[in-house]
Amino acid sequence: MLLLSNCQVFNNVQPDKGFINDPITGYSDKREISIGTTNPIKIDLHQPQSLRGNPAEVVILLHGGGWTSGDKSFLKPTVDMVINQRKNLAIVNMNYRLSGDTSDLLSLQLEDLELVTKYLILNADKYNIRKDKFRLAGFSAGGHIALTYAYLTTETTISSVIGVSAPTELTIKELLNKGLWPNVEKLIGASYDVKENEVFKKASPFYLASFRSPRTILVYGQRDDLVSTEQGILLANKLDLLRVPNSLKIIPQEGHEVSSQVAAQAIMEAY
Repeated sequence: MLLLSNCQVFNNVQPDKGFINDPITGYSDKREISIGTTNPIKIDLHQPQSLRGNPAEVVILLHGGGWTSGDKSFLKPTVDMVINQRKNLAIVNMNYRLSGDTSDLLSLQLEDLELVTKYLILNADKYNIRKDKFRLAGFSAGGHIALTYAYLTTETTISSVIGVSAPTELTIKELLNKGLWPNVEKLIGASYDVKENEVFKKASPFYLASFRSPRTILVYGQRDDLVSTEQGILLANKLDLLRVPNSLKIIPQEGHEVSSQVAAQAIMEAY
């Protein structure tokens, strides 16, 4: 049962479905594809085989782990659940840097996502995927990265972004479990003890959202003790004011780690 704390009907905006409903014969997996040279990023590409040969839709997944840990393997149950939908949908499950030689870790993670996005565009014909209107789906810290990238990019490559258990407002530390405070400070290279919080605003999707932001889907567990559901409510309310198509679901029986079924449902809602 879903508790809909805010569910907007996307302002009558219908997503471009492309060829997602093409019948497929199955999936082929290309694992550990290395992208880049200086700081190579690993992705797994789960590629559908369309009977009609049409290009597949694309969703890029970003795992959680508090920005400083985690791996794409965390999302295997979600990948499997999406594959079971039997859609003409290419699933790109990526890693991103968890440390670096800079105090601004977020900038490195956004660079990694940009690298993967450009790689997919350049190799769209090779993998028989569309070259635009990608969907991003991030979980926890990965949701924060996905939302931040989607709201910052000046490209039109991203048509929808899904944030599951995602921090959206970093200036109010009380909306996060205190165990995450050091991670946020490491993420942006600043301390909560400093009165000036402009750097926290620049890393918060809540402040980055604009009327140009893409369609947004937010999902939270009512029992989440790491990221307050208020994080989603704040962002959804702002998106409403900006007239950005969005939906927010708060699910009573779920915690921070929502089930793969709920995660897959949120991804499919973007199509």
